[in-house]
Amino acid sequence: MSSYLSARKVLVLDVAVAAWIVFWVVVAVVSAAQINGLKSLSDPVVRTADGLQKTAKTLSGLSSIPLVGGSIGNVVSQVDETAATAKTEATKAKATIGRMSLLVGIALGVGQTALGLLLYLPVRLPWRREVASVRRALAADPGDPALGRYLARRALDGMSYSDARARGGDPWRELEVGDVWPLADLELRRLGLRRPPLAARSS
Repeated sequence: MSSYLSARKVLVLDVAVAAWIVFWVVVAVVSAAQINGLKSLSDPVVRTADGLQKTAKTLSGLSSIPLVGGSIGNVVSQVDETAATAKTEATKAKATIGRMSLLVGIALGVGQTALGLLLYLPVRLPWRREVASVRRALAADPGDPALGRYLARRALDGMSYSDARARGGDPWRELEVGDVWPLADLELRRLGLRRPPLAARSS
């Protein structure tokens, strides 16, 4: 499948995959920031707990008053314990939200980016190797008959029957006895390559 992609289609796919990656990175950052913002919900609880603890500390001075001091001391102790527990739980919740925001950001950003690359690279890398191989062959010998036949065969294999016949004559016969470079040049254009002008004139 990837062998018959054109350079233009590969460029379109490159842009699409890049857009996919950017989109999910943005979604990941925004989602993580939104979740991380929920940490502020714990702040009022912490402030209230601090206030209760300060109040309990103030009231603890009344525990020495005869008759009522013992009762006040029990209440103050309970208020202080409740405030401390609320503050601890609010702090834990804040830390949990922070970790969750980080995990969500990684899951969306890295996960979706990896998925896009996992689906695309098996198509992109073979095409890149093919283009690099043909480019090296052109650099070594732009008029190599074997290269011309290979490229012409690839061009025909990528055409529908009607497109091949529309070229006139018998293009399959031309691969054996005729000039293969018109078809080979079609294949080079598909790959985004071009023979050097001197080589094109001499063939």
